[in-house]
Amino acid sequence: MGADLESTAPIPVVAESTPPISPRVHGPTRSIALAVIAALLWSAALWTGWTFQRTWSASTGEPASVIVATWMRDNHMGPVVAQLENLYYRYVDKPKVGGDPTISADLSQEDPAETDTADLGPSPVASASGGVASAAPSAPAERDHLQPPPPLISPVANPEPLEGQWQPVASRVDGIPAVYVTRVRADAEHTSYYASVMWIDTVLTKALFVPGYEEPAGGPNPYDGALPKTLWPYVLANFNGAFRLEDTLGGYAYDGEIVAPLVKGKGTTVFYRDGRVKVGKWGRDFPEITDDMIAVRQNLNLIVDKGESKVNSASDNVVWGATTDKESLAWRAAIGQREDGSIVYIGSPYLSAAGLADTLVSAGVREAMVLDMNSWWTAGFYFRHAKDGSPKCRKLEPTIPEGCDRFLRPYKRDSFQFLGNPESGLLDTTWPVPQASSTTP
Repeated sequence: MGADLESTAPIPVVAESTPPISPRVHGPTRSIALAVIAALLWSAALWTGWTFQRTWSASTGEPASVIVATWMRDNHMGPVVAQLENLYYRYVDKPKVGGDPTISADLSQEDPAETDTADLGPSPVASASGGVASAAPSAPAERDHLQPPPPLISPVANPEPLEGQWQPVASRVDGIPAVYVTRVRADAEHTSYYASVMWIDTVLTKALFVPGYEEPAGGPNPYDGALPKTLWPYVLANFNGAFRLEDTLGGYAYDGEIVAPLVKGKGTTVFYRDGRVKVGKWGRDFPEITDDMIAVRQNLNLIVDKGESKVNSASDNVVWGATTDKESLAWRAAIGQREDGSIVYIGSPYLSAAGLADTLVSAGVREAMVLDMNSWWTAGFYFRHAKDGSPKCRKLEPTIPEGCDRFLRPYKRDSFQFLGNPESGLLDTTWPVPQASSTTP
């Protein structure tokens, strides 16, 4: 009846097929790069382990933090160590503000004059056991000597008993005290801490520079880092030397050999062959090396010059701590010299560069050179002697770590030694000291 109708069924739509993803084929370049990176990391790990093991095995009781810092400095990471130290002093080892000192300014509590001790002089004589003993006691000798400085004025309103008062310590020389110590606050804010200050009569003593068996690196080393035992009966005081050579910004010479070039204008301590010592500025106070100099040790700029602190000087403002911020309160040390030639040493915790310099100025110091710093390397000692001549050590600062005979025995860093000089003249016949027989560890 009607016409045929077209089919209305939907025409199926065939979707386009997505080609399968084939796995990425890595070329040889990527494999080589990964192998190189792995080799570099492995080499770095081996190098780190090897160099650190060398530093660790060369340690002599230092805490892990000191060993790590030494390893970093040995491998040209000194600036990193400096920043870490600054953060440590600023946020971790923060000094207390206010309060009273936890140690006494009365040195007799730490340095009792035992009845079995002997003074240096009159003429020492050989004992039957091969040691050195004093001759029969006599009245104090009439001889030239220096007087300790006037008492130091504390910056606090109410000083502790004996604070700032010079007290004789150590064995005497011909019956005369040659070493005095006092303790005084370095500023009026951090009143819980003393600066321990030692004064040494350079008429009654002779000075000796002992290079460490590692530092200063290079040059003659006649003592293997130890004070010869023949001189132990005469040692009255010793303390730490200066920074490692790469941190001094200066140089070093020993027995006529220039180990590191001496730098004009830098703080310098000169030890003479006859036992004299002088602190000053190279190029001004010491125009050149002379034959009578046995050791020339430099360290940064003078922190005190012509009796004035240079910490805040616009023309002479360096960081007195090598790389550590001068504002940080840390263990610091310095050697200073008064107009009469006597020596003043400070080695104490929680000192800023300004506090260090101000205390030296208050002691009448004309020129001063900073020495080593931080808790392990800052160390000063003085000595009494038993009747057989053996030294009995005392720490200048009670919290100095480890024993106090470190500069008598082989030590890796240099030390400044002060020996009694009795009028008998015995030391004159053995100066400079003959080569030591001890060996390095």
